[in-house]
Formats: sequence, C-alpha cells, structure tokens
Amino acid sequence: MPGSGGRSLSANVRGAVFVEFLIAFLPVYVFFLCVVQLGLLFSVRLVTEHAAVNGARALAVVGGDEPKRYSNEKKNQLLQGGERVKVVRSAVILTLAPLILNGVVQNVDVIYPRPGEPDGVAQSGNIDLDAMGDTAVSKVRVRVEASAACRLALAGPIACRTLTSFLDPTRKFNLLLPTVTVRSEAIFPYQGAKYDYPP
Repeated sequence: MPGSGGRSLSANVRGAVFVEFLIAFLPVYVFFLCVVQLGLLFSVRLVTEHAAVNGARALAVVGGDEPKRYSNEKKNQLLQGGERVKVVRSAVILTLAPLILNGVVQNVDVIYPRPGEPDGVAQSGNIDLDAMGDTAVSKVRVRVEASAACRLALAGPIACRTLTSFLDPTRKFNLLLPTVTVRSEAIFPYQGAKYDYPP
C-alpha cells in the first residue's frame, strides 16, 4: 500500500512457482493419460485378434461336428441363432472375458464374411460351409467387432476421438460415452471333419 512502507501488489511473487507448476504439469499429465488410454486400446486390439482366431478355430471344429450335440442342426451349416453359432460366440466371449468384466469392452459382435472376402459384408441367413475336398482347400472366416470404452478422464475423449477420426473419418463420435470399435478377422482351414463318439 502506498505510504505504509509495504510492498505493492504488483511486486508480490508468492505463489508464482505453484502457478508455473500447474501450467507445466497439466499438459504433461493429460499427455500421460492419453498414452495410457492408447495402451489400453492396443491391448483390446491384441485380445480381439486372439478372440477372432479362437472364433475361427471353434467354427472349424463345430461346423462338421455331430448334429445331436447341436440340437440336430445339419452338419456344415450355421443357422442364425443356432447352437453352432452360440458355441462360436462363446469362444469369442471367453477370450474377451477379462476385458468385458472390467468394463473396457462394452459390446461384442461376431460376423461371418465370405472366406475369400477380407473385410467383406456379413453373410445373412443360414450359412453353408464347404468342407475341404481332395483338390480344394476350404476356409472359414470370422470377424470380431468389440466396442472399447474410453474411460480415462480428460484423456479418453481426446485419444479416442483422434483414433476414431484416424480409423474412420465418417463415424460420429459421442463425447458423453466415448467408445472405439476394434475389428479383427481370422481365417481357418475347414475340413468338415467327422468325429467318432462312443455309443
């Protein structure tokens, strides 16, 4: 105050270090959280790839299995909502179970494109599986699409929005419930093997 012998308010520097710390810390902290969020998403990607492989392997096994084990569904055919489809979905869900239980994976879709069409359109209706013969190698393809939640405060929307716009620029991003769809496909040879069970 003038005339009181005290210092003026403009010369007061108490708290300046704390303000400088906040200015430097917040961007570094948000960057760190973005790196952690991207690490979680890449973990989801790895597990989703493994789930697709397990789904394709399960389809290769159950497709030619004994009909009586699957409510008498025909061999070499997938009925929409049938028992064989449920077994393949169970293999995928079991693989993704740790991420589902901790809330990272919100939704899982199992899709069956044609074997010769990577990233192809899902086949609709009942799907016939061609068993391998002596001259041709038959295959089955399974695609797994998992919705991964971006739950880290501040960083989730930033990292996931950037990743979503990079992967699919046409997709709209929900800021209230940010998620990223992680897709993976696997292909497996299909022999249509016959299994012998004891009577």
